[in-house]
Amino acid sequence: MRVVFEYSREKDVWCLRNYGKTSMNSTFSTKMYELLIEERGGVPSNEDTSIFIDGYLAKNDIDIDVYKNKYQSDWDSIADEYKKIAEGIFKVNITNTVTAYLTINNRSPYSIESNLFFVKVPSESVRKTVMHELWHFYTWHKFGITWEEKIGKEKYNEIKEALTVLLNVECKDLLPEGVLDMGYPQHQELRAKILKLWSRERDIEKLWSELTVR
Repeated sequence: MRVVFEYSREKDVWCLRNYGKTSMNSTFSTKMYELLIEERGGVPSNEDTSIFIDGYLAKNDIDIDVYKNKYQSDWDSIADEYKKIAEGIFKVNITNTVTAYLTINNRSPYSIESNLFFVKVPSESVRKTVMHELWHFYTWHKFGITWEEKIGKEKYNEIKEALTVLLNVECKDLLPEGVLDMGYPQHQELRAKILKLWSRERDIEKLWSELTVR
């Protein structure tokens, strides 16, 4: 799997308008969405949002091309090692090229069907974001295609989000010092369970079986 970093104003606008107010895992608005509403009003149009983005980038001296190249270089430096770890765990090989679109939004939605996800600019750690989102891709190609329908979208979402806790164990040397994948508050109990099971046996299929028992 190759990750290519790009910027599209259309997609940045879409991300902020559609995933700024709420998301499946959070009912809270992002900081960027709150600033957008404060500046442009309660129901911002695509044009309103684009104008806001222009102002935010200029005010904060954010050069998109600089960040795009920086993110690409940083990810490329660990991409092969991450791929080796992920493929070793999930036993799947994903050959698709995935596009990581830069956004000013504080939320990083993804689409496996469209082979894309979003990364914040500037970001606390682009590595963490990319590893987190790609973990969802590996989870889907290993289990989601057949299991989402069996256990339901809500249960599948809970498990795939909680599974990213394994990044803190299996990919700890690839994360910047002091950076961890923290997950959502509502998944902390499940994440703790995953770590306990994983410490006993590093087998993703057996782990999945344990997690999907009703």
